[in-house]
Order: sequence, then structure tokens, then C-alpha cells
Amino acid sequence: MQAHQGQIRAFLRRLCKNEALADDLAQETFLRAYSRLDQLQDKSSQKAWLFQIAYRIFLDYIRKENRRKNIDDQRIQPDTMTPAAPHGLKMDITRAMNALPDDQRAAILLCLSYGLSHSEAAKALNQPLGTVKSHIARGKLALRAFLTAYEKA
Repeated sequence: MQAHQGQIRAFLRRLCKNEALADDLAQETFLRAYSRLDQLQDKSSQKAWLFQIAYRIFLDYIRKENRRKNIDDQRIQPDTMTPAAPHGLKMDITRAMNALPDDQRAAILLCLSYGLSHSEAAKALNQPLGTVKSHIARGKLALRAFLTAYEKA
């Protein structure tokens, strides 16, 4: 499990866009994985199993936050000022990735950044294989459109 610790933390950091929160969720991931280690039947799929736990913990957190916001009846108002455009391609790609829906971003991160196969990503995200492939295709199209606009600018 330690071999995948950095990847899980990085995955959650990219999903959360908040390093402290991602570290907390990663810690929760490994605590849950350790407590359920006896449920891991195939040691060769440990990486996908850990990503599955991490993604579920992330989704649980998002659901709890949404419920809390609804209970408090707080609405986030959009900024009236347009933020300054970040400089550099890496920052722009990060911004483009963050603009993707969570499910597309998660699928792209798992397959392209962490080298999971589509079927491993489907298992990690607890989604059908076709759905994961669709998320990746749509996410790639959105990123490709962004990069094309970036090249023209």
C-alpha cells in the first residue's frame, strides 16, 4: 500500500483542489483500506482497489458538503471581478482540468496520469466500463478544445 500512497494523495489533491483536504481524505483512505484489508481478494488489483476507496471517500465528502450547504442555505455568489489569467501552459492546463466535471476529471486522472487501464478505472470509480470510456472521451475533447484555443492565443 505504501507504494501507492503518493499517487493516491496526488489524485485526491487534483480532485479536491485543496491540499489540506486531500491529505485528510488520503489519510481516511488508508485507514479504511487497512481496516478492510481482508476484503482484498486479488493482490494484483490493489492499486485500483485503493483508488476506488479514495474516490468513494471523495464523493462522500462532496455529498456531505452539499448537504451542509443546503441545510445552511448558503449560496456561493460568483465573483464580480474576473480573476487574472494564470501564466504558463501548466497553470492553464490545471485550470482546464479543474473546469471538467468531477467524474470526467477523475477518469482522465486515473487513466492518463496514473496509468490505470479503462477497466481498472471503471472498478476504481465503481462505474460501467462504457461510462468511463465516455468520460475520458468527453474530457479529452474538452481539453483538446482548450489547447487549440490556447495555441491560437
